[in-house]
Amino acid sequence: MEKKVLLATGQQVIDDVVSKFEGYEVVGSTNYRSEIEEACKYYSPDIILVSEGLSGHEILIEILIRIKQNQPNVRIIYLAGNVEMRDTDKIINLGMLVLAGIYDIHHEKSISVPLLTNLFSNPKTHEQMSYLTKHLKNNSKVDKEGVVKLEVEETFEEDTEEQGYKNVFVVSSIKPGTGKSFISSNVATVIAKFGKKKPNGERPKVAIIEADLQNLSVGTLLQIEDDKQNLKSVMDKISTIITKDGDLISDVNKVAEVDEYIKSCFKPYYQLKNLEALVGSQFTMEEIEDVKPLYYVYLIESILKEFDVIIIDSNSSLYHTTTYPLLRLAKTCYYVLNLDFNNVRNNARYKETLKGIGILNKVKYILNEDIDNNDSEAQDTNGVSLEKLIYTADHLDESDFKLEARVPEIPKTVFLNRLYEGTPIVLDTKPYTLKSRYEIAKVANQIWELDNIPDLEKELEKLNPNSKKKGWFRK
Repeated sequence: MEKKVLLATGQQVIDDVVSKFEGYEVVGSTNYRSEIEEACKYYSPDIILVSEGLSGHEILIEILIRIKQNQPNVRIIYLAGNVEMRDTDKIINLGMLVLAGIYDIHHEKSISVPLLTNLFSNPKTHEQMSYLTKHLKNNSKVDKEGVVKLEVEETFEEDTEEQGYKNVFVVSSIKPGTGKSFISSNVATVIAKFGKKKPNGERPKVAIIEADLQNLSVGTLLQIEDDKQNLKSVMDKISTIITKDGDLISDVNKVAEVDEYIKSCFKPYYQLKNLEALVGSQFTMEEIEDVKPLYYVYLIESILKEFDVIIIDSNSSLYHTTTYPLLRLAKTCYYVLNLDFNNVRNNARYKETLKGIGILNKVKYILNEDIDNNDSEAQDTNGVSLEKLIYTADHLDESDFKLEARVPEIPKTVFLNRLYEGTPIVLDTKPYTLKSRYEIAKVANQIWELDNIPDLEKELEKLNPNSKKKGWFRK
């Protein structure tokens, strides 16, 4: 029986060759990156042949990984073009494909008919391609060619705890819309407001970085916007002091100037001067390609001693250029889940990837928009009875997701009002936000001990005398 092939190469010469292969039937083709996933769903191929020759600015690595996750039986043959082993960024991306189960990767310049025939006839194995994943593990080239060249390898080893800086924390998710910016901005705010005072009598100095290159959420939540001094301007400045080979330039004055500029881009929150934010900015696809993972390493290194706590709101994709180095630098990585069954299932799959890159041991999970199922019947905003929720937070705990917090669903009007006011929920005083404030405080308390935890617990007990029986204080 002939195997069905979907061609996504953008190169007619290659397509013509493959169409003549015996034992294979070409069922469709596309020349655009944006069409691959839809074409895969439509044609249900056994094999997809993909190359970098496709049109579009979408990140091909992310597309291929999503296809493999959604259609695990599809075999993907990827013609990556010429990739030299010293090109750390590209090798890391190829390693991510291997971890996702995509092994048929050709990363040499030459393409011939015998080579294509061999690629189709002899599937590669994980063992054969494991050399691409070694850069993602302990002594990876990200450290060797990035951190070492910046002469920070020694301090990285001395000042880190459990493979991450003790004051750096990442909030992430595997898809947009789960509320990671809501969680990260509220965690940062509650630490700045209620964090136990230091020996000098001051509250902790907290930084929040909106590290996502294409979304603007943290700045909106805190009403901090700056068109001139933001993440993009910081990345641009850092690029002026790092050579193409990853070396720091020898001009000490120029480096010091950039360091001072980075600090000046952190803007204080108007309600808490000890909370400062580096807000995001929208990059074009072309600009994103120019941002190197090493730039993020430099950014974090430059502010480590400026702040007691650094909270990073990362991109939702593990395979985004921004995400991997930040996960490596963090002490703890909080992943935000919601009660979407597909979201939970995909997070379960991601555990193997997180384990493969050596950071699963520092990943913790937060459930956002939890739905209270304690009432006899749930009701909508009009008081109409609805069904009880079947898939609940308890199922998550039973599915090997130890939840650090269950942040309840916040009424839309409340959320929008606080957004308009630029006031995070943790600064609220209303009884109907109390459970949310407490759950967020539990997470923040893991990062920096808070003064207000006992007060929140007393308020909850007073508001709900039987709350302990109902699970208010579930750990």
